Amino acid sequence: MKKDLKKLSRFGLLAFAIFVSFLPILNPLQIFSSLQNYSFDTFQRILPRNVYAEDPVVIIDIDDSSLSRIGQWPWSRNQLAQLTNQAYSAAALGFDVVFAEPDRTNPQNLIASYPENAVLKKELNALPNNDNLFAQAIENHGTVVLGQALNNKNKSLTPLKNKFGLVIQGDDPKLFIRNYLSAQRNINSLDNAAAGIGSMSIGNDDSVVRLLPTFERVDDQLVPSLAMEITRVAVGASTYQIKSSNASSEEAYGANTGINNVKLGPLTIPTTPEGNAWVYFGPTENITTVSAADVILGIIPPEFFDGKIALVGTSASGLLDLRSTPTEKNIPGVTIIAQFIQQIFANEFLQRPDWLFGAEFLAGLILAISITLGIQALGPIGGLSVLTVGSSGIVGTSYYFFKSKLFLVDPISPLIIALSVYVAVTFFNFLFTELERSRVRGAFSQYLSPEMVNRLAESSESLVLGGEKKEMTFLFSDIRGFTKISEQYKDNPEALTQLINQLLTVLSNAILDHGGTIDKYMGDCIMAFWNAPTDQENHRQLAIDSAHAMHEALSEFNNESKGNIDFKLEIGIGINSGECIVGNMGSDKRFDYTVLGDAVNLASRLESQSSNYGLNMIMGENSYVDDADYQVIEIDKIAVKGKTTAQTIFTSFPAEISFDNSVLDDHHEFLKEYRAQNWNAANALIDKLVSSPNELGLYYSHMKSRIKNYMVNPPSADWEGVYVATNK
Repeated sequence: MKKDLKKLSRFGLLAFAIFVSFLPILNPLQIFSSLQNYSFDTFQRILPRNVYAEDPVVIIDIDDSSLSRIGQWPWSRNQLAQLTNQAYSAAALGFDVVFAEPDRTNPQNLIASYPENAVLKKELNALPNNDNLFAQAIENHGTVVLGQALNNKNKSLTPLKNKFGLVIQGDDPKLFIRNYLSAQRNINSLDNAAAGIGSMSIGNDDSVVRLLPTFERVDDQLVPSLAMEITRVAVGASTYQIKSSNASSEEAYGANTGINNVKLGPLTIPTTPEGNAWVYFGPTENITTVSAADVILGIIPPEFFDGKIALVGTSASGLLDLRSTPTEKNIPGVTIIAQFIQQIFANEFLQRPDWLFGAEFLAGLILAISITLGIQALGPIGGLSVLTVGSSGIVGTSYYFFKSKLFLVDPISPLIIALSVYVAVTFFNFLFTELERSRVRGAFSQYLSPEMVNRLAESSESLVLGGEKKEMTFLFSDIRGFTKISEQYKDNPEALTQLINQLLTVLSNAILDHGGTIDKYMGDCIMAFWNAPTDQENHRQLAIDSAHAMHEALSEFNNESKGNIDFKLEIGIGINSGECIVGNMGSDKRFDYTVLGDAVNLASRLESQSSNYGLNMIMGENSYVDDADYQVIEIDKIAVKGKTTAQTIFTSFPAEISFDNSVLDDHHEFLKEYRAQNWNAANALIDKLVSSPNELGLYYSHMKSRIKNYMVNPPSADWEGVYVATNK
């Protein structure tokens, strides 16, 4: 696992996976919409709608046979009147045709051809008008629905005034429904005689019909589709009920999110937010179809249409009313209307609830992240396993929801996302492997010693790119009195910058010379660590050695700077050891090799406390090393700010500064008396220790001041000598 994490930038690749997961939302070039439609079409081809046993729909087809027997289209309106009369018992009779012009075969149209023949003119005027005959047949039938063609030709024509009631609940549906500029209507006598007028538009510009509108509009007027009007008339309903977002008892995913459904008597048609309904197609051969000529000529008896919904349309190739659906190509438009009405009465609706898009996005996101983590943990084979299992689960779930719920769940988008992530992450895995040597050298040269960089470049087995848990030692150093120093350079910031850079260079070299890694510079502060990126068994001792070397380098720096600056620079150092997370954190483009953990914070707090104790360096109990090269002395038990757990803290002096055993014994006795709250005895020992030549004078002065305060405000009886720090 470490090797894989080393090769991959965890956070950068996860960010890439998350970005790819958002592509269906961005939908560049409508690619995902096309793929989504393909998946929905596939489901319909696999599981088409079953035959409705009590299917009421029948198509009266103006087919090629009808044209050969009755004559070319358009037929005389008296022949259409005859067709209407033959289907008088139909529950509804719908015409998928617009009769926009008067009948050209009206007898009155022939008068102009014989202007001088008064007798013939009189006889022609006496003949019935074909349009009137058709209008009368429509009126007598009582349940005829005519069509009108909505368009964007910017004509002044408007739809016929609605012949139905309309109840709107929730947000205004006009906000969501497709708008047209005008309507091509039938001649007034026919429209006035009809029981309903519906739009023949399919409501979209796609070459494949998947949805049909329930309603459309021309400016402020809502126009039902032909299929909806035929259904309304067939069930004897007078009113539509449109429910939109924020309607009572309806879910809404925010204001103005769209239409939820359309109710018509006992029927409820679920819709998309735009008011369209998915058409669940079945085999067209299952739709009862009769020839229009057979109806006109009386071959089909009138009782055949009892209780049926009859649709008049054309399949004749010369009339160019052919459409494509997910299941078939080049089928008559009237067949699509028939399929839509069939599913209404069968109560079988394809649906795509609002929450499905979020679920698909989440599935793609989870799969993308899982693949990324799988490759990082187990390599390309592990990622492929996640891809295979995840893809199978998504496809299976999509199929299940279609079969059991008729939900249109898109499996393609999550699969495309997953495959893209797998290919990309695998590619980057290979790329990182090939470029690792150069990346390591370039990345670590800024904060590792040249010797360490060369070791990593030669063999990076110990390097983990991404993050790992390790026991490490941390060092913080800070310039004391930096604020006062800055004030002296307030008129010359360039000189201050030069001074600080020179000092940080000297101190950093001391760290690098002892195998340390420079994590970062924070103003005048240096943060460094040991035991990463390569293993260092003696990382505690190296850190302590580095601290002593830093003070030696500072002393030399001060000596060399005499005459250039009128003050002495001092630093405080805090050292602590403990477990943390270390690795490259950031993106695959830019990262920072750093550490995270509680032990790091404690090292910083100890550095802050060093000035309070008057010591050059303080280290935590986990960094204690009993080594003959330097003197380690316990100084206190402290709970630093933000922590409840107490730490025993120590300081360290180089070998040239030694303490007599008697002094050390007195020091340990002082700590014992202090923790036992024997203030007088502790003070007496301090007085004795201060008189001895040692480097702890400021420390003892600090402790004496603390004891003085405790004598006035003593701690609790169960106090164990832990000082609770109130500052960082």
